[in-house]
Amino acid sequence: MTSAVREEAKAKLLVVDDRLDNLVALEETLRPLGQDLVMAHSGEEALRWLLAEEFAVILLDVQMPGMDGFDTAAQIKARERSRHIPIIFLTAISRELHQQLRGYEMGAVDYITKPFDPWVLRSKVAIFVDLHNKNRLLHEQAARLERSNAELQAFGHLVSHDLQTPLMTVKGYLQLLEETGRGRLEEEAVDFIHRALGATDSMSALIADLLAYARAGVVVGPLQFTDSAKALKRALGNLGVEIEDAGAQVTNAALPMVAADPEQLARLFQNLVGNALKYRSPDTPLEVHVEAGDAAGAWEFCVRDNGIGINGEAADRLFTMFSRGPGAAGYPGTGIGLAICKKIVEGHGGHIWAAPQPGGGTAFRFTIPAPGHSPSGSAT
Repeated sequence: MTSAVREEAKAKLLVVDDRLDNLVALEETLRPLGQDLVMAHSGEEALRWLLAEEFAVILLDVQMPGMDGFDTAAQIKARERSRHIPIIFLTAISRELHQQLRGYEMGAVDYITKPFDPWVLRSKVAIFVDLHNKNRLLHEQAARLERSNAELQAFGHLVSHDLQTPLMTVKGYLQLLEETGRGRLEEEAVDFIHRALGATDSMSALIADLLAYARAGVVVGPLQFTDSAKALKRALGNLGVEIEDAGAQVTNAALPMVAADPEQLARLFQNLVGNALKYRSPDTPLEVHVEAGDAAGAWEFCVRDNGIGINGEAADRLFTMFSRGPGAAGYPGTGIGLAICKKIVEGHGGHIWAAPQPGGGTAFRFTIPAPGHSPSGSAT
């Protein structure tokens, strides 16, 4: 490790005492820690330092002329910039219990009387330096992760656009070829064109679902007080044509207000109801029912259908990317929709699972943590 890197990693320690001999003694005690020591001779000087610098810990003398240690601590804790900095009070006079309790009430993490054991003081300061460095690393990692997520989302949009544009061009030429060649092309050639058009539609859906999957884990939040019945109604509106074409009936019980991202909750319902529409039984009119109930500090939602059903052993794999049930052959889909559902639910702090219904069909259940319970109305 270079000297420059070590210098950047040092934490700053603020030592406040009106007596020069005490400052010298504290400097000698803390020097072995290898951190940057800033000496202040009064509470007022300490507050000026705190306006410009970030400190890992403050060692503050109680007895000082003018602004004493308690008043200085009150000013430190009143400022947003410095209120999180741990304060260790040092005193040679105020040893009474009520003075110590006052120090803790002011937000101190420790109250040490003089003369102190240098090893003990150094060890306590070292703990707070270590915590400060770890917190700094966490903030840096969080900032890098946020930048990476933003770049990934921007990249997803760019890739989606760049992939969709040539795909639409190919589809356009295929459609033109189909129209101009109608009645002149052999039946086999027409069949090839139809297959190619179907492939472009599948690829377009796959690109859209991949982008939605990439966004699902990034966009969740901030959480709002959300009417889940309205989120379901919005989802059903988006699926209106598919529901009508399928002759499906979608009903719901009273649904609660939840802490959720309204956009993503609607997407969640849309994907689950859309999944039921895709995998409906050809012999039975599709029925989908949505309900919710209390489940130990969370709302448990259930989206139940009477479709082709699932294999119980394969239920856990349904939420994996590109995974489709053994009975899904011949049905449309990319195998990404339920993976998106999983990301959305987990982004809200819940979990999702599926199980076959005794009479046929599938029940998809998911939870959303519930700080309070308030049933809402119907989406239908």
